[in-house]
Amino acid sequence: MSSKGCKKSGRKHTPITSEAQRGKFGAELRRRKEGKKSRMKGITTEELRSHLKEAKGKELPARAKKRKSRRG
Repeated sequence: MSSKGCKKSGRKHTPITSEAQRGKFGAELRRRKEGKKSRMKGITTEELRSHLKEAKGKELPARAKKRKSRRG
């Protein structure tokens, strides 16, 4: 059940969708490498690396588009 890039719960991760998100993930990875206090508790260092590796070289928007609510 454990495949590369998945959390312990078995659910698939959501990919990085914007430059802002890529910056936040990169900053968190840098914080952890420097041994400083983490700000993202729910994600492992290996998951951060895999997210950033997948997004490397992709053209991403500055900000993610807001989703429309399906409530009606």
